[in-house]
Amino acid sequence: MTQNKPGWDDRSIRASIDGRVAFATAVFVLGAFAFVLLDRIGAPARLVAGAGPALAAAGLATIGFMLGATRVSSFVTAGRTTPGVYAGLAMAALGAGLMAPFSSPAPDGASLSALVTGFGVGLALAAIVIGPLLRKTGAFSIADLMAARFPSLTLRVGMALAISAIGLCTGLAGLSMAQRTLVQATALGQQASTFLAAGVVALIVVPGGMAGLTWSATGAAGLLIAGIATPLALMIASGDAIPLPLPGDHMAFEQALARMAQWRGGSSAPVGDETAIIMAMALGLGALGPLLAPLMTTPSKGEARSGGFMGLVWCAILALMALAVATASTLALQASVTGLRLTDLPPFLLEASAQGFVAICGAHPATIAQAREACAAAPTFAGALRPGDLGVTSEYLLLGLPGLSAYGAALPGLAMAGRMAIGLVLAAAGFLALATALGDGAFYLPHKPYALASRRLAATRFMLLCAIAGSAWLLGRQTTDPRLLIGVALGLSAVTIAPLLALALWPRAEGQDGAIALVTGLALAEAIILLAGEPMTIGLAAAAAVGGFAAAALVGFAVSFLHPADPTSEGAAFVHAMLHGQGDALRPDKGA
Repeated sequence: MTQNKPGWDDRSIRASIDGRVAFATAVFVLGAFAFVLLDRIGAPARLVAGAGPALAAAGLATIGFMLGATRVSSFVTAGRTTPGVYAGLAMAALGAGLMAPFSSPAPDGASLSALVTGFGVGLALAAIVIGPLLRKTGAFSIADLMAARFPSLTLRVGMALAISAIGLCTGLAGLSMAQRTLVQATALGQQASTFLAAGVVALIVVPGGMAGLTWSATGAAGLLIAGIATPLALMIASGDAIPLPLPGDHMAFEQALARMAQWRGGSSAPVGDETAIIMAMALGLGALGPLLAPLMTTPSKGEARSGGFMGLVWCAILALMALAVATASTLALQASVTGLRLTDLPPFLLEASAQGFVAICGAHPATIAQAREACAAAPTFAGALRPGDLGVTSEYLLLGLPGLSAYGAALPGLAMAGRMAIGLVLAAAGFLALATALGDGAFYLPHKPYALASRRLAATRFMLLCAIAGSAWLLGRQTTDPRLLIGVALGLSAVTIAPLLALALWPRAEGQDGAIALVTGLALAEAIILLAGEPMTIGLAAAAAVGGFAAAALVGFAVSFLHPADPTSEGAAFVHAMLHGQGDALRPDKGA
C-alpha cells in the first residue's frame, strides 16, 4: 500500500511492509488458536476442519482487495518495492503449487525421482538465472520483454497466444486444486466450491494485480509452512522421533519409505525418458512466467537474486518437512490398521477411502459392508487388515498426520488451508499472465508505448474477469487433472518461451528470426507426437518438448546469419546492456 505514496524512502517502506506482515501473522495465529479452542470445547469436526480454509480464503481475499491499484506501476510491478525475502516466499508458494499435484502417484511412465530432479533444476534455473536476468532488463513480464526486444507484430501475436495458453493452463490447474480442497474440507458441492474459489482468486488479483498476487502468495507460503510444521512441532514436543535420516530415526525412515513405495505404486520410467523428463521440466519451469512473477516486483537485480535464493531455501525446507510428515503419517497409519478387523475400521479411514485417498483391498469402500465385500474377493485375505491391503496416496499422507496422531480436527483444517491457498495464488498468477499478455499487451505496441494507463488497466482487468469466470464455468461442469494442465503449461513454456529467451541474448537475432524459431519449435514438437504412433505418455511429451526447444533455438540462431549483422541495432544495444550494463535496459514503460 505504500507504493502509491511518493516521498517514502526505502527504510520507511520496509518498516511499513514488516509491520503489515507482523499484523497479518498475529491475526492468523489468533484465528488458528480460536479454531483449536472450538475443537477443544466439542464443536463439530466438519465445522472446525472447514474453518481453516475459510480463514485462509478470507485473508487472501482481504489482502488482494486492500491492495487495489490505480497506477500501472502498482498493478504490473507492485511498485518495485517487494523485499527479496518476501518475493522468495511468494515464489516458494507458486513453486509448491506447481509441484503439489505430482505428490500423488507419479504418472505412468515417470518416476518420482525424475520429477523431483527436474523440478529442482528448473526452480534453480528460474530463481538464480532467469529471474534476476529478467529483472535486470526492467521488464515487468516476459511478454513485455519480448515486445521490446523483438518489435515484430507476427512474433508479438505468437508470443501473446503462447503466454496466454500457458497462463490459462496454470490458472485452471490452481483453481482445480483449490476447488478440490474446498470440496474435501467443507460440505459444499463441486459447483459451489468452484465459484467460491474463483471469487477469491478475482479478489486477490483483479483489484491490485501483481501487488495482490505477490502479497497473497507470501501469505499462502506462511499458511503452507504452518500447516506442515505444526504437526511436526507437536511430535517433537511429545518426545517422538521424526522419521528422517538426520537427525531423526533412520530405521523408521527406511521402513516408511518402503511402505510408501508399496502404497503409491506407479511405474518407473526408462533411463532415456527420465533424462527427457528432467530436461523438459527444467526448461519449462525456468521460463515459466507465472513462477517468475514475484521477482519482477523487487527493487533491483540484486534483490531479485536474493529473493530467488530465498525461494530455493524455502522450497527445500518445505520439501524436507513434507517428507517428514509423509513418513510419520505412513508409520502412524500402518500401526493403526495392521491386524484390524473389518468390523473395527475407524470412521476416518472409511471417509478417506470414500474420497479416493485410501484404497482398501483395491477398492474405495465408504462403509464396512462395502469393505467386507471388496476384501472377500481379495486373494489370501484372512479377515484382518495387512499393510499390503491398503493403497494410500501421497496427498493423504501429507494431510492426514494430525488425524492419525489424534491431534484434533483443527490441524487437518490448517493443512488443507495451506494446500488451498497455494492453489488460489497459482490460479491468480496464471490468469494474471494471460491478462497481461492479451489485455495490457494489446495497448503497449512498439509504435504506441505510452497508451493511456486507464485503458490498459481496464483491458487487463476485463481479461482477468473473463478468464476467471470462463474457467469457473468450465470447472463447475467437468473435472480436470491439474497434473495434465501443468504438464501442458511446462511443455509450451519449454518449446516457445525458453528458446526465445535464449535468442534475446543473441545480438544478431531479430523479430523475424524469433518468429521462425517459434513456428519451428511448435511444428517439430507436434510432429514428434504425431509420428510416434503411440498413446500420449509423459515420456513422449517430454521428448517432444526437448526436441521442440532444440529445433527452435538452432533454427533461430541459424537464420540470424542470413541477414547482415548491425552492431548499432537495438538488439546489439540490448545484449550489451544485459551483459555489461547496470540494468533497466528497456525504455521505461509509462508508470512501470
